[in-house]
Amino acid sequence: MKAAQDENQIGVVGAGLIGMSWAGLFSAFGYETTVYDPYLKEQNLAHQEINEIWASLDLLFDGLKNKKGVKFSDKIADLKSSTFVQENVPEDLSLKQEIISKIEKIVSKDTVISSSSSSFMPSELQNGCTKPERIIVGHPMNPPHLIPVVEIVLGKAFSQEISSRAKSFYNSLQRVPVQIKKEMRGHLANRLTSALYREAVYLVSEGVADVEDVDTVMSNGPGLRLALLGPHMNYHLGGGEGGYRSYLEHLGPSQEARWKTLGQAPLTPELKEKLIHGIESQNLSMSELKIKRDNSLIKILKTKKENKL
Repeated sequence: MKAAQDENQIGVVGAGLIGMSWAGLFSAFGYETTVYDPYLKEQNLAHQEINEIWASLDLLFDGLKNKKGVKFSDKIADLKSSTFVQENVPEDLSLKQEIISKIEKIVSKDTVISSSSSSFMPSELQNGCTKPERIIVGHPMNPPHLIPVVEIVLGKAFSQEISSRAKSFYNSLQRVPVQIKKEMRGHLANRLTSALYREAVYLVSEGVADVEDVDTVMSNGPGLRLALLGPHMNYHLGGGEGGYRSYLEHLGPSQEARWKTLGQAPLTPELKEKLIHGIESQNLSMSELKIKRDNSLIKILKTKKENKL
């Protein structure tokens, strides 16, 4: 895949779960990548994590030939030459605004600053910026190096040229960038997953099912279909020969009836403990679960590509 024409130096802010995943992806596709994190102490472990991400990407893309080593730094000034910055600090609005302000002071006026924020709107992140239109949201799903979608969200101050650059950059990484038409809390993907998770928690709170049963039904039922086609297209198939029109005309009322019974449960300390116990009682190894998930994701992604889904 050709590199994006405008980008040659990529800055990553934050060496947490998302930042490291992004850094592994950027560098695997041949971009000069610098990770800034003032709290990163174990660079050897960080480099090991990048190598593990590269190994997954090699399985997915059958070997990437232009990998470049990742530079780690605890000095924000080392992002000075970045043409594109991916920000991944914790989900705290004032912290994000502070770090974006600092980045603006050291990078070129043409540098794009893209936040991985899962909930904040770009207009909030742009507050106080000297060139607000270049502050956008480029929200991935975890893990970014495997899950292809990237939500591009523009704020009240916006530039389609900036959006086009971001799309071109993410496309060069074989991502699937989607520009969201209107900024909203949680964007698109997290609003969809939040709706599902709210009902999953409610069902446990009401004693309809336990945590393991909810996960089993989801991953062996609707989740399999949703990995291949979205909800609208799945219901289009559910309408038989008449398609979506037939589905909505004949089964729309049953959907509305279910919508009226969907619930929500406050995350009380007691409910949190019930949810946590439901996971911890399964005695699963986090590292083994992550490996199984990633290897399975790779196979699913390859199947989707082969079938053009």
